[in-house]
Amino acid sequence: MNKVVKFIAVLLILPLLNTNINAVEVIDKGTETIDKIKNEGKTVLKSLTRTSLTDKEIKNFLSKYVITFDDERGDGLVTYYFDEKVYKRYKDLDFISEGKWKVSYLDKKLKIYNGKSKTTWKIQPGDKNMISIKEKITSMGKPYEFSYQSKTDYHVALEERKIKN
Repeated sequence: MNKVVKFIAVLLILPLLNTNINAVEVIDKGTETIDKIKNEGKTVLKSLTRTSLTDKEIKNFLSKYVITFDDERGDGLVTYYFDEKVYKRYKDLDFISEGKWKVSYLDKKLKIYNGKSKTTWKIQPGDKNMISIKEKITSMGKPYEFSYQSKTDYHVALEERKIKN
C-alpha cells in the first residue's frame, strides 16, 4: 500500500512540475515582450526629445552641407543650398527660388523667409535625420525626414550642369 501511495504521489507531482516549466516559459516570453515595449518606448521618447543643433552648429552644418527633402511647397523633392544670408532652392539641379535666412539671437533657431512668411527650423541630424518646421511661435513643428550631402560636391554638379547647357 505504501508503494501505491508513493506512485500516486509521483503521478500527481509530475504534472505540477511540467506546469512550472511552462509557467517559466510564459514568464520568460512575457519578460521579452516587456523589454521590447520598453525599448520601443525609449526609441519614441528619444525621437521626441532629441535635441536640435545649436546656433554655431547650425552655421557650421549649413556651411558644409546642402539639405534635400520635400518641403511641401508643391515642388516635390528639393535641395536647399545655403550661402551667406541667402538660400537657394533647386530641383534636379534646376534653380527654383531663393530667400533669406538667419539664426535668431533669441531662440538660436534657423529662420527661413519665403516672401512675407517665416518658418522656424530645428535641424536634428542623426540615425534618422529630421527637420522640424513650424510656421508660428505657438504651433507645433511638423517633422520632415531629410538627407544631406557635401556642399562642394553639389556645387561641382551645378557647375557641370551649367557647362553642359
